[in-house]
Amino acid sequence: MPAPRRPSPWVWVLVNQLAFPGLGTILSGRKVGYAQATVMVAGFILAMGFMGWFMVCIVRYPSHPNWTAMDFREQYRPYLWALYWGFGLCAASWVWALFSSLAMLKDK
Repeated sequence: MPAPRRPSPWVWVLVNQLAFPGLGTILSGRKVGYAQATVMVAGFILAMGFMGWFMVCIVRYPSHPNWTAMDFREQYRPYLWALYWGFGLCAASWVWALFSSLAMLKDK
């Protein structure tokens, strides 16, 4: 039985850039992909954690009729750092994956 054919590096690049940063790097055999994936997951958890809290604040807002818009903002504003860091980590992971993708294509 012949050995399975190794996929083209373009498949890994597409996975890295369009699906999940770091996964394409891992599939290509590079261990740095684990760090890229970890950064992506950390950023995703931070951003989604903030979004979850924001949704809780939206649901709570109608139950407090004496709240103003400023009171509403005071509920989620202390946690905006999680949104900024989350998006920043996700973006950093995608850029890092882009450089890994370019290196994979160069080594092709």
